[in-house]
Amino acid sequence: MDKRRFWELIDDARRQAGDQLAVVLVDQLAGLAVGDIMRWQNIFAAYQRLSYKNKLWAAAYVINGGCSDDGFDYFRGWLTAQGKDVFLRALADPDSLVAVDVEMDEAFDEDMLAVGYSAFFKTMGMVERDYARAQAAYRQHALSDGDLQDLAADIRYAPDIDLKWNEGGLEAVLPKLCAKFN
Repeated sequence: MDKRRFWELIDDARRQAGDQLAVVLVDQLAGLAVGDIMRWQNIFAAYQRLSYKNKLWAAAYVINGGCSDDGFDYFRGWLTAQGKDVFLRALADPDSLVAVDVEMDEAFDEDMLAVGYSAFFKTMGMVERDYARAQAAYRQHALSDGDLQDLAADIRYAPDIDLKWNEGGLEAVLPKLCAKFN
């Protein structure tokens, strides 16, 4: 499993899934080897870490009418589910999310956070989920430093991606999103 295959699986699921993207992804991944499933989850987790940026959080706040810590995780799950192009564009310019077809307070997907684990449990036939065993498999298939550098190489962050923001100044930070969602 590499980043190309990771994004292909998301794109394939998007074409089939409608609102059930995570369910379709679980089914797709469950047909793969455990190593591929856990590498998919590791790649997803790496993209989650790479997208933990202040200005992107501001975009989540505007689109969803507020955004807690957990809400930002769910937002980034949703963002990843939009595919590679939308994901990378949002990191280069969070205001670019104005072009994504989403209603206010609907840009979140908590189920995306556990797709790999759910596929692991399904593949292993675990009705009773053994999280210790899943974590062991996750660690066993961890990404190398080279893998992480390869994921990060595609990302071009907005120059002000780590900008500190406050609720009262969002129109200056994300004018397009604020015009659409406020």
